[in-house]
Amino acid sequence: MASQPMELKTAAFWAPAFLVATSMGGIQALSRSFFGRLIPPERSAEFFGFYNIFGKFATIIGPFLMGIISRMTGDSRYGILSILILFVAGGVALIIVDKSPPDA
Repeated sequence: MASQPMELKTAAFWAPAFLVATSMGGIQALSRSFFGRLIPPERSAEFFGFYNIFGKFATIIGPFLMGIISRMTGDSRYGILSILILFVAGGVALIIVDKSPPDA
């Protein structure tokens, strides 16, 4: 494989990084409001507690999955690609979940 110019590699890194950085806060706000719409209002503290715990779990499982796959394959690109598993699982969950508010 031919070596790519450094400028192309740099742009290939910064373009997705910029897109993620500019959309991550909005995505988090939308996920919290969508979650808030789905849960029963009288049990919101309990459900948001679970939401917070799962968020902390995600900060562990993502790097762990990337590290394990990178170590097994010897290539960090496969480790990053393994994070796709988490996105697919989240997408499947969003497709399956009943999106109507409780007692609507």
